[in-house]
Amino acid sequence: MQLAFELSGEHGTLPKAEVLACLDALSVDYEERMFSDGILVIDAQLSPESLDTISKRLGMTHQIYEIKGMSKPEESEILAVVKNAAICDIMEQWHTFAVRVKGKKPPSLERGLEKKAGEIIKRKGYKVNLTNPSKTFVLLFTEQTCFFCLLLHSVDKKQFEERKPRFRPFFSPGVIMPKFARALVNLSGIKNKELFLDPFCGTGGILMEAGMIGARIMGIDVQEKMAKGANANLRFYELTGDLIVGDASKIALKDNSVDAVVTDVPYGRSSLISGSSNFITESRSLFLERLYQDALDEIHRVLKTRGKAVIVSCSSSFLSLSRKRDFHVLEEHIYRVHKSLTRYITVLEKE
Repeated sequence: MQLAFELSGEHGTLPKAEVLACLDALSVDYEERMFSDGILVIDAQLSPESLDTISKRLGMTHQIYEIKGMSKPEESEILAVVKNAAICDIMEQWHTFAVRVKGKKPPSLERGLEKKAGEIIKRKGYKVNLTNPSKTFVLLFTEQTCFFCLLLHSVDKKQFEERKPRFRPFFSPGVIMPKFARALVNLSGIKNKELFLDPFCGTGGILMEAGMIGARIMGIDVQEKMAKGANANLRFYELTGDLIVGDASKIALKDNSVDAVVTDVPYGRSSLISGSSNFITESRSLFLERLYQDALDEIHRVLKTRGKAVIVSCSSSFLSLSRKRDFHVLEEHIYRVHKSLTRYITVLEKE
């Protein structure tokens, strides 16, 4: 079948990368057909169960559609596609329907296209229901194409709103928002019941999103109050995981024991690192350089072969550190949060 993913416009590269990572995580064979104007089209054979799983995992996608026909974005051709579509293969006689228009509709097209398409379907014996239809058909536009689609899934964005930091029992400024955290988790390719590690877990926002999709979660933070706070946040959302007070440069795990790592490395003005029973305070730049080097070594050690690590940092120089280790750099993304903060996302694979 041909599927179209209507992607979020919040970022230029992350939404597409998240979809493809989810398909890979579920071992779905697919072929990319088109990516234009926030619409990703693929050929793939997915069961209803797999589609449901993907829709529940995604954070930066709006809707998933099955394509039933396509044409140039011209009214006569669009209506011809609707007329020739095998509606009876989609609809039972008692089903109702609605037609919507989404995407980059050309200004040359007149208003009322939904109504004209709906009239064609109505003449085939089906009733319109604009408030609660059995099936929703969508005319999905890119600049060069109109797809006639059946809506399969709408991604539940309400869940991310409900998990925003201000609603959690433990809060700290500067944390990653849930939707973005979910995308990072998906980039790691983590699967259900696999072991997921965040070695700089902070308040646990990334761990929560991994737990929500069924991973076994483990978090480490050098500050006891953060580890305790992250544990409280997990319990608040009825999630369980292992929270450890520890040093990311000395991870107390066996070699090749972790399936995926996602973390937002610290970049505050001052930081602490545990050394024996003492804490050593260093200058920001020297501390962070050493911490990143040691943490990368440890992440590489505990990751399984072909396991992925998704690292978020505030500096593009982090990439040069990763290239010096036995990682393969799969992807790089730049995410501008606001004028004074840009996050650099690097997806690494252990060779």
